[in-house]
Amino acid sequence: MDFSLQPDSPEISAFRQEVRAWLAENMKGSEHLRWSGNWSTRENAEEYKFRRALAGKLGAKRWLFPTYPVKYGGAGMSLDHQFVLETEIDKYGLSLGSVFYTLSRLVAPALMKFGTEEQKAEFLPPMMGGELAVWQVLTEPQGGSDVANCQTKAIRDGDDYIVNGQKVLVGHHLPPDFLWTFVCTNPAGKRHENLGWLYIPATLPGITIQHMHLMMGIKNAIFFDNVRVPAKYLVGGENNGWKVANSYLELEHGGGGSVAEHPLFARLIAHCQRTNFDGESLMEDQDVRDVLAEMLIDLDVQRLMGLRNFWHRYVKQPHSYGGPQFLFLQRMVRLRNAERVQKICGYDALNPDDSVHEVADFEYTVRSGPGWLHGGGTLDTDRLIIARRLGLGRPSQEDAPTTV
Repeated sequence: MDFSLQPDSPEISAFRQEVRAWLAENMKGSEHLRWSGNWSTRENAEEYKFRRALAGKLGAKRWLFPTYPVKYGGAGMSLDHQFVLETEIDKYGLSLGSVFYTLSRLVAPALMKFGTEEQKAEFLPPMMGGELAVWQVLTEPQGGSDVANCQTKAIRDGDDYIVNGQKVLVGHHLPPDFLWTFVCTNPAGKRHENLGWLYIPATLPGITIQHMHLMMGIKNAIFFDNVRVPAKYLVGGENNGWKVANSYLELEHGGGGSVAEHPLFARLIAHCQRTNFDGESLMEDQDVRDVLAEMLIDLDVQRLMGLRNFWHRYVKQPHSYGGPQFLFLQRMVRLRNAERVQKICGYDALNPDDSVHEVADFEYTVRSGPGWLHGGGTLDTDRLIIARRLGLGRPSQEDAPTTV
């Protein structure tokens, strides 16, 4: 396997210059905004509007989903083009997948693989044009990480499904356009054979979104009360939701990889260089430098593992346990970094001062470190998937699902 970075070809070099110049122009006005985790948990309408506008501009150039087919709103570009776009926008602290709060980056591959031609034609162009915010709606109060224990029912009634149930821990404080929803389509059916995926317009009558103010910020509970959803919005076929889930969740569990470099380390370095304690900068303290060295090692391992998974996905050679391994590492690094930031900054790490970018990022790092142990499943979920992919405790190994 060789996913080392090669020098740009003349074509890719010219494209990189085009992207760099375009971003320099279209990122103007965002200099005072921040793109750390806080954006999804605080009521920053200005930042959200900027992201959505930027997504529309990227979508208009077909750069939001560059490798997807032109007929669906992509650009039909190569992995090299995708890599250029990802790395150049990462210099601003963003990724193509986080331009605005949407899970279209996860939903689109599932639609490409399991959607009908009619569904692709209806759903993909506006998604790839940056016009839609989509929420993933999986977790339920009684199920936790066991998403197969789905109690939200979708019962067929003519040309519609009638949906009733509750989901928790999803979304932004601003409402989505669509909900990507796991439902039980056959309550009397066998486990894993009674499920479906629905793509639900979020404005349908009977949908209630209720804010929950948690340690990680604003999340939501979603209530479905006799919501009538057109049957054409069922993706993957009747009672075939678990098969869709295996492919879809592979991306959420780290299988898509990442090319991003986390901004936390550089911001912490800058803070330590300019902050004095007892007559000298924090950077002069050997204990602080030791903690920073540990953080650098962790983040570099995380970056390389993300790059490996990114490469595997786009050459369509899925790494058997690479996704959950990457997600497990990310969770543990987040937790360790929460402890490290608090150790270095003390009380300042708990001060949510948005006027100072680094301090605000530190506060979110400390607050969210424990919470991220439960996002997209738990640590035990990661361990279980890794064990199955390695064939531990079973007579055969479980293959990693393929993704588009």
